[in-house]
Parts: sequence; structure tokens; C-alpha cells
Amino acid sequence: MIRYWCPGHITCFFQPVRTDDVLTTGSRGAGIRLSLGSEVTLEERSDRKVVITMDDTVSDAPVSRRLINDARPDRGFDITVENGLPVGQGFGMSAAGAVALAFCVADLLGHDDDWAFRAAHRAEVLEGGGLGDVAAIRCEGHCPVRVTPGIDGEVVSFGSMPKLSLAVLGGTLGTGSVINDPVRSARLSELGSKAVDSYLKDHSAETLFSLSREFSKGMGLETERMSSVLDKLPGHAGMCMLGHSIFSDLPASELEDAAGVPAIVCESTYKPVTRTG
Repeated sequence: MIRYWCPGHITCFFQPVRTDDVLTTGSRGAGIRLSLGSEVTLEERSDRKVVITMDDTVSDAPVSRRLINDARPDRGFDITVENGLPVGQGFGMSAAGAVALAFCVADLLGHDDDWAFRAAHRAEVLEGGGLGDVAAIRCEGHCPVRVTPGIDGEVVSFGSMPKLSLAVLGGTLGTGSVINDPVRSARLSELGSKAVDSYLKDHSAETLFSLSREFSKGMGLETERMSSVLDKLPGHAGMCMLGHSIFSDLPASELEDAAGVPAIVCESTYKPVTRTG
């Protein structure tokens, strides 16, 4: 049995970039690495069946299945994924799970960390997951900025955000429905490029929240409820990309008062991917 933990990651704004190479396909963007993440356990089976259990429920888990089938199609495995944050809410759980699983497979097969990050990025891109979370997780800074796209693109980090509160306001927001829509994708490219360039010039926390709000409003991603809550927290909250969820540097109690739902206490972290079993 092999087990690895990987941190989650919030994207605040991004610019999708697609090329004819899966490894250079990705996104530019800014985000925050999280102290909560995903833990994956890998156990070999006696047959060639792959069974994936996510948060106590058997799952198709296409990203994980793609990764394991590409790496070892001739073996069977039991894969258990335990997420520390809600899935499909912009907390990077898909990427965290993919990276943790890739590290398990790399450990089993004798591959290095670079192989694991590339395998996770490839599975994420091919199966419609996030375009840049794996590259951001690979950077061990608190607040990674993806300057150039792809798993080997340039990623820098500015400052930290030790106090972080998260709140989920509604159902999941499918990443594919946004990044694969031609009209939305063009708008994403325009607004995302502008936001990244602006943040590289002024990378304060205030600028991060301001650009995040401009991005979510400009993309028309905010529901009426989302807009109402963010309006109550000017300069201290933004919408997670892509989910009906909020990140804030305010105490959990203040976010709860504004959102009317329980907040999740978190923090930015540069804790690396870690073997836990």
C-alpha cells in the first residue's frame, strides 16, 4: 500500500492556452496553494480491475482512471481518494488527487517527481480537468502565478495568505462548460491575460482580490447570491475558479455572517506533496 497527500489550489483568475502538445497546453493565472488537499491510497489487486473510491463512494473518476491506465494498463488497483475540501468548487481537488495518485504510481514504478507532475497534468488536460492547477501545485510558494502555460512553464510566487476562509454558496460549476465554450474561452483569454499582466506589476493581496472580482464579474460567472456576498466584502473576497465558492482573508466568522453558510478555515501553504503511508 502506498499513500500520498497533495495540497489543493485555488485559481483567482486565469487565461487558458491550448497548443498541439498536452504538456505545453495549460493556463496563465494566479492562485493560492491550500493547507487542505487530497490523500490517495494505491493498492495492487490480483486481477486487472481498477476500482476507484472517492470520499467513500465508488467513482468513475476519469482523471485518475486515465492516469493509472496510461501508466500501467496491465495491472489492477484499488485506489482510494479522500478529499479535504468539496469537489467541483474550485479548490483544486481534481488536480490534488491526480498529483497524489501520480506520486503513488511513481513510487511503485521507480519514476521521479517530474514524471509524476507530468502524468498528472496530462490526465487533467485530456480529461477536461483544470488546465493549470498541477503546475501551480508543483510550485512550492504560497501564492503561485503561472507566467507561462504548461507543466514546465514559468511559475513564480508572491507573498502568503496565512489567514484564509472558504465558503460554498451553491452547486458545482463544471470547468468544461466554461473553458470549452468558444465564446467564453475567447473572453477568458482576454480578461485573464489582462489580469495576469496587471498582477505581475502589482502583486499585493489587495490587487489579487480586486482583479479576481473584475474577472468573475467580467466573465458573468457570478450568481445573484455570489454578487451579493462579494459586495458585502469589498477587497477581501473573491470567487474561486471554477466553483460557486468564495475565498477570503477575513476571519471565518465574518465570512459566515456575509454568506449565511459555515466557512472552512484554511491557510496558504508551501507544504510539498508528502508520502503518508
